[in-house]
Amino acid sequence: MNYLQFVRKNRVMVIFGIIMTALSSFGQTFLLAMYVPFLMEEFKLSNGLLSTFYGLATIGAAVALPKLGKLIDSVPLPRFTLATTATFVISLFFLSISQAWWYILIAFFGLRLAGQGLYNHIAITTMSRYFEENRGKAISLASLGHPLGQAVLPAIILIVIANIGWRESLWLNAALVSMVVTVFTLLVLKPEHLVSESGEVVVTDSDEKKVDRVRQRDIMKSKPFWLLAPNIFFIPFAVTGLFFYQFAIIDFKGWNIGLAAAGLTSYAVASFLSILLSGPLIDKYKAKTFFPFYLFPLMVALLIIWMIPNVWGIFVYNILMGFSVGFGSATVAALQVEFFGQTYIGTVRSLFTSIMVLSSAIGPALFGIFLDLGWGFQTIFPVILGIQVLIMVQSFRAVPKHSWAKWKYKYKKVTGKKRKSPNLRIGDRF
Repeated sequence: MNYLQFVRKNRVMVIFGIIMTALSSFGQTFLLAMYVPFLMEEFKLSNGLLSTFYGLATIGAAVALPKLGKLIDSVPLPRFTLATTATFVISLFFLSISQAWWYILIAFFGLRLAGQGLYNHIAITTMSRYFEENRGKAISLASLGHPLGQAVLPAIILIVIANIGWRESLWLNAALVSMVVTVFTLLVLKPEHLVSESGEVVVTDSDEKKVDRVRQRDIMKSKPFWLLAPNIFFIPFAVTGLFFYQFAIIDFKGWNIGLAAAGLTSYAVASFLSILLSGPLIDKYKAKTFFPFYLFPLMVALLIIWMIPNVWGIFVYNILMGFSVGFGSATVAALQVEFFGQTYIGTVRSLFTSIMVLSSAIGPALFGIFLDLGWGFQTIFPVILGIQVLIMVQSFRAVPKHSWAKWKYKYKKVTGKKRKSPNLRIGDRF
């Protein structure tokens, strides 16, 4: 089944996933960063202090996510979605009426919990749960909301802020989220859509109290968890920090500030294309095969933004980073199901999502503290690269043994070396 056939058959679920990931943008760093200058000016906050508020709120959201996120295994999807939307909208409105620094802290907590955390959690968990043979395509299509939001919303938000003010723009954000999600969830998403590819109804009201729970502490003791956790931590840590201080990076490079929007667009396009590429490949070869390799473009991107002075560097940097983030988001989402199964995927994903949100708090906080201390990006970039290399090395443990055997066989065939029949046993290291 190709993408077109899949969308025709499952258009409601695909649209639902894209809506959730696209609207999660209002709780993500690349959009919230646009409000940073206004918050700093109005409340007289430094880089370090505001990023600390942001970090504390995000850490709080990460702590709450495992408890709240696992409820998607037992609570019907529409009810869970509407409750999350209420939290999201209230947080947007609360930020718009902020009168003191503690308003910002509370609003950031709600936005990071509902937007950055639960909206993404709902979208990808839903795709992982209801699809099996076409899981890669489902996750990839739902993930398209991320580059869609990144490509469209920043320019719109800047125009809206310039014309009506930053507080009023938040009212419009809240109205958009509440209307779109509520209408779609109540009027379009029907029980007949909430069935797996095999035709099984996954969660209903009558099932709510019958779902056995798995302990997240047991998940954390497993080998797959510690294989996945460093990768899931690193990408948000690095990328969120880079986005949060994208203007500071441009100033460090001596580039025109107008390049920020163009660079973000190139990032979104690359992410979009890599997401589409990843779906069929994951369905055909499994996510384990690609796990170590999606970080290579990001490594090259960091080298470029660190060492290349030319203006074209910002576009290559964003394109390569977008490719890693796009391909990686689908890969790690599919890996969670491959390692842990579908039954408790909400519980599993809520744990990993909390790690992702936690890492997105640590990135901007550390970047802000380093910048306030006078540590420039000339020091930050090589440190990030060193951490990434270590994570990439340990990621190769996820590649199945039969994949190593195939690659070894093909290498010998290309080089003309004498070869034996490869061991093509189906299995992996866990």
